[in-house]
Amino acid sequence: MSDSTELDPEAVRIGATIRALREALGWRRGQLVAAVGKSYAYLCNVEAGRKRCTPQLARQIADALGVPVGAIVSPAYDTEALIEEARPA
Repeated sequence: MSDSTELDPEAVRIGATIRALREALGWRRGQLVAAVGKSYAYLCNVEAGRKRCTPQLARQIADALGVPVGAIVSPAYDTEALIEEARPA
């Protein structure tokens, strides 16, 4: 990344996936912060793609939300299906 303001597309994708899953499952960011033991600001930066989600954090988030870690890290995973299932009828 040559420009310091340029975000890593993979970090942005993973962050957006985490946010979408969290919201679809009815979790507030503060609840996820407490569940994974990270600061609010750090998790906000991960969701925005400004910080990379480590494999350990991806596992913690997946465990907390009750989703497979692949739903967070794999672009091939059908995350939309999980989100649709989580939405109230």
